[in-house]
Amino acid sequence: MSRAAARALLAALALWLAAGWSGPARAHLTPNSEISLDFGQTLVVAEIVVPLGELGYALGRPTLARPGPDRQAALPGLGAYLLGHLRAATPDGRPWSLTLRDLAVVDDGSGPDLKAHVEMRPPPRGPVRVFDLTYSGVIETVRNHFVLVMSRMDFDAGRLSDRPRMIGGLQSGAVTLRVDRGPGSAWRGFASAVRLGMRHIAEGHDHLLFLMALLLPAPLLAQGRRWTLYGGLRSTARRLAAVVTAFTIGHSATLIGGAFLGWRLPTQPVEVMIAVSILVSSLHAWRPLFAGREPWIAAGFGLIHGLAFATLIGHFGLEPTQKAQSILGFNVGIELVQLFVVAMVMPALVLLARTPWYAPVRIGGAAFAGLAALAWIAERTTGAPNPVGRLLDAGLAHAPLLAAALTAAALAATIAARTAAPWPGDAPPD
Repeated sequence: MSRAAARALLAALALWLAAGWSGPARAHLTPNSEISLDFGQTLVVAEIVVPLGELGYALGRPTLARPGPDRQAALPGLGAYLLGHLRAATPDGRPWSLTLRDLAVVDDGSGPDLKAHVEMRPPPRGPVRVFDLTYSGVIETVRNHFVLVMSRMDFDAGRLSDRPRMIGGLQSGAVTLRVDRGPGSAWRGFASAVRLGMRHIAEGHDHLLFLMALLLPAPLLAQGRRWTLYGGLRSTARRLAAVVTAFTIGHSATLIGGAFLGWRLPTQPVEVMIAVSILVSSLHAWRPLFAGREPWIAAGFGLIHGLAFATLIGHFGLEPTQKAQSILGFNVGIELVQLFVVAMVMPALVLLARTPWYAPVRIGGAAFAGLAALAWIAERTTGAPNPVGRLLDAGLAHAPLLAAALTAAALAATIAARTAAPWPGDAPPD
């Protein structure tokens, strides 16, 4: 739920609460505060967002809502204010330790907010998934203020999204909430990471198209600047294994760097370079550019593709163990889909490579990949969608049907070639 949507929802709710529970409301309707909780194995991180206008009203310092030296000088004291109004305790009453990690003023267009991250750790042997959260900031003074309490990242519950889900609310007179996340397990988080990896690569048309462009010439031998004869099943299998493994190593390296070392590049250059990788691979499928060196190219471009993955999962898990499990699960999901694609497509390509009709299929596939790459380069460079890119995306959404059509064409071509003459280009049996 976005901040704007949450505030719109709360406007009606706050009116009802103010009228029904809080007696006569003040002359103004307050926007809400938010506490978003991320759950780790040994700690919980609370992100607290408080509108500066309401905080200034509660403290009798209206200048907090305006930029200037007064606001800047007040920041250390505001951090102490938040910690003084926040408490977490085990169900039997033992207090958690609280540490203010950072504090800043942010503005998402709806007004300046104070945003803080607080690390909350239970006492020894205290449960991390069940506790009483108490917060009275602003609501102790402004009676119609409301605090939304939401859960976000929860690896052991299988929640890897940072989209918040409301779990409760706080208001004047009701400042404590029992947070109970139920039992969790590392397996649930790992399985969720696997599913996320599978979905991401299945929906990532550019990643799959890059891999397919590299696989198109895999059954063939290169002679000079031309693709020529079918190289045999054993040679094809070796090339497939080398390309897929190299791509995996490449994107795994940048995934690890992104999660543990903070490697980041702006999204736009990464997305443009991914499209360039498809263009280079499509040219190679048309004419050999780096025959015999495909694994190195796959590994190099895998580093770039991994940067796109890293922006997605770099924040999964609060602790190193959870981050490692996220990376492993995400990679497993990617590999499962890649192996499925190879298993679906490569038998047809091998069959076609042993017939006279593979050249037009290969060149047509290379042209399609090259056209898609050019459309995506233009789209991602300018930021303006183009009709060609939308059309290609719509077509790639039906990839299973395209794979089925390719298999049917390969079987028809094989039968026709068998009945017409010996298969051209056959290598000696493996």
